[in-house]
Formats: sequence, structure tokens, C-alpha cells
Amino acid sequence: MTELELKQLCDQLNNTPRKCLGWRTPAEVFREKMMEEMGGCPYRRR
Repeated sequence: MTELELKQLCDQLNNTPRKCLGWRTPAEVFREKMMEEMGGCPYRRR
């Protein structure tokens, strides 16, 4: 597996909505948690 293929797979997995995350993507949840740690919130929770 090439580095590009591995990155594409990671991107696909991190941008797939998950029922256990309230249909948010892992990337969205990660971004929200990072923003909370930095003192801001990128979006309002649904």
C-alpha cells in the first residue's frame, strides 16, 4: 500500500459519519474537541 493510498483510506474513514457520534464524522468530533481545548467552538451542537 502506498503512502497516498493510506492517506486516502484515512481521509475516507475520518470523513464517514458515525451513528455513535450522532451522525457526525470523527474529523468533526476531533475538531470540536480541539477547539474546546483552545477556548472556542467551531459550530453549535445540534
